[in-house]
Amino acid sequence: MTVIFSVLPVAVLVAALTLLRLPAWCAALIAFASCVADAFFAFSLSPSGIAASAAAGVSTGLYPIGLVIVSALFTYGVTVESGAIEEIKRALAGLSSDSRFLALLIAFGFGNFIEGMAGFGTAVAIPCAILVGVKFDPMKAVLSCLVANTTPTAFASIGVPTLVLAGETGLDAGRLTTVIALLQIFATALTPFLILIIVDGWRGIRECWRLALVADAVFIGTWLLIAPFMGCELPDIAGGLLAMAALAAVGGRRGSIDVKRQLWAWQPFAYVVLALGCAAFLPPERKISPGIIIFAAAAAGGLGQGLGIAKLLRLAVSTVLRYSKAILMICTVLALGKVMGASGMTRTLADALIASTGSFYPAVSSVVGALAGFVTGSGTSSCVLFGALQASVGSTEFESHLFAAANIMGAGIGKMICPQSIVLGCAAAGIAGRESETMGRVLRYFAVMLAAACIATYFAAALPRCNACGSRYGTDAVRETGAAE
Repeated sequence: MTVIFSVLPVAVLVAALTLLRLPAWCAALIAFASCVADAFFAFSLSPSGIAASAAAGVSTGLYPIGLVIVSALFTYGVTVESGAIEEIKRALAGLSSDSRFLALLIAFGFGNFIEGMAGFGTAVAIPCAILVGVKFDPMKAVLSCLVANTTPTAFASIGVPTLVLAGETGLDAGRLTTVIALLQIFATALTPFLILIIVDGWRGIRECWRLALVADAVFIGTWLLIAPFMGCELPDIAGGLLAMAALAAVGGRRGSIDVKRQLWAWQPFAYVVLALGCAAFLPPERKISPGIIIFAAAAAGGLGQGLGIAKLLRLAVSTVLRYSKAILMICTVLALGKVMGASGMTRTLADALIASTGSFYPAVSSVVGALAGFVTGSGTSSCVLFGALQASVGSTEFESHLFAAANIMGAGIGKMICPQSIVLGCAAAGIAGRESETMGRVLRYFAVMLAAACIATYFAAALPRCNACGSRYGTDAVRETGAAE
């Protein structure tokens, strides 16, 4: 019976989103209300305990998470307001007429860059609109962007999902970033090849596999170089930029880009990347919130593009207003997660999962994350919903990091079939009304990616378990971190 009460808030959230089809922020508020009642009546958490936990979640949602999100979206808004995004679109479209090359360049390279900068659906909508603008098949454009927008989720919006996951689980953010990057290599490597299949079937792989390998090698290589040393803020941004540059060098037209105009167009993004890169090397006592750094750098880029202070201030206010409901949802889900943790619901669910899956839990952990991604459509919210639960299942420190990483990997894959993502992609491609067809066609790619995630997590967990004197999930027999490492 305790397990039923523990899963109730999550069940309410799922039902409100999928059955009642309520807006995400409204569903989150209803789920939070059920969580409060649950915590008080079923788990005897005091009103003061509920209030303190909820306040902690809301404050974290506003700062630093809310500030980072608004700043990242403000950066993109600067390029829209100045017209720079149109210059970027024209340059990308002018590199080649080969649809397979364009899909890799725009859906994978540019999409990953935009996911790292802004997230929140922009990495589906913007690349999709660009592809359709260059006479790309609308359905293939949507499918390509949905597939591409999976594994980059972990480092989206200047690393917000990973930072939230670290905060919710109490795990070291630096080590967690490294584990995420290593765990996702297999699934990420599949993405360019799946995009080629979407665009041109198996012929696409036969004729363009070298391009896919270039995209993989540069993007994943950048991840592995940046994540362990500079944190979760820059892997997607730098990886996406370098993947685009490599693809353009290998398969793009020569002399087709106005370098001066592109330097002007990329100013806000360039300043943000430079500022974050410099800030990564500051000592801990001098660290500044990434949100402040991003906002200041983007504003400097906007001034360089001639927007003016008054216009930038209006843009900042409009960005806050436009995404206020998304921030409300994040704050509410964070509050829900904190109350679930303080009341003991999270621990109860973890124990139930351990008892029901045993040593097969590693294969299940990505499925749990995918469920959260499907329901919420957000890597950040998925980390709040199940992040602490997944970390608490691990019987060693290594397993806690691994299962938390599996949660965020699964969440990104779950976003592929999330109704919000599909609706957004179809709208951007001009095929609104074909959402059901899109869902049916993307399911096969979702299954492949999820299977890759489950396999990677299972075998990653098996390695330290073999060296941990037979440690098993759900037991406290082995806790020595050294054995797991």
